[in-house]
Amino acid sequence: MKQTTAKAAPSARTPTVAGKPKVTESKSGPGGGSGLRDKAASSRPASAAGKKNVDKTVPAVGKAPSTVAATKSAARSTPTAISRTPLIKASSNLPEEPSSNVSPASVQEPAEVQQVGNINVQEKSFEPRIGLARVLTRRLALTQDTNTLSTSGSVDTTSLKADIENYYREAIGLCPRYHDAYIELGGFLEQHTSLVAAADLYATFPFERNTDPKLPETSQDDLYIDSEITRIFMKLKRFRDPVLIRSLIAEGRAMGIGVLGKNIETLDAAGENKTLMEVYAGVNRKALDDPEMVAFFKIKYWI
Repeated sequence: MKQTTAKAAPSARTPTVAGKPKVTESKSGPGGGSGLRDKAASSRPASAAGKKNVDKTVPAVGKAPSTVAATKSAARSTPTAISRTPLIKASSNLPEEPSSNVSPASVQEPAEVQQVGNINVQEKSFEPRIGLARVLTRRLALTQDTNTLSTSGSVDTTSLKADIENYYREAIGLCPRYHDAYIELGGFLEQHTSLVAAADLYATFPFERNTDPKLPETSQDDLYIDSEITRIFMKLKRFRDPVLIRSLIAEGRAMGIGVLGKNIETLDAAGENKTLMEVYAGVNRKALDDPEMVAFFKIKYWI
């Protein structure tokens, strides 16, 4: 009778970790298995051995860390040099920037009050005069519109024009250096009165160069008045008027003699040699008897 030998049960296999040899773990005995498990765990790489623990500590994708904790962490990691940077605070006593549409200084002065009997009467001031003149100018334009002729039959345009001119002139008298008043009234006179009236108005403008001849350049606002004087005086053929000559010189100094090309041709055709010589000498800031100027005038056959 043959004796059958019992075969030993196959040992349990553990998966291969990072190319290490297979480690068998026996189920017999309470102590032997734990020893083998400790040995297998020690032979694993650190990343594989602590994989489960790492997954528990890393937050899930899409969840932001605590705001308070992040703020404290950022504050601790900030270099101390930044905290010592001085903060620049705006001073509350700084003056406000002036507006681009500031009226002249004389306009901002309050009008004086005079007492007539028991009534306090305020003297004339600039802003009400210029404002009223502009409003009446718009009213005149509306009355002359073809769409409003039927409703404006009772408006006396003659007295309205007189009031507009009167208020503009009062405003100019209160603030003589306000360019807009001259420009607006000059255009009004040219359209409703005459070109001569506009020329006479511009001739009274107080240029800065008249008060201070040492000024190196003419301001842009003054140059606009100069251009209006040149245009109107050339139309009226006031070729020998000192006002025209001064405006031509101012334009030539500021923008070059080339801008006066058409006016020089007109003066040359009219035979105004003296005016031409004064303009060229003034633009070059030289006297009429300067040798260079005299030679140039001879070439032009002006002398």
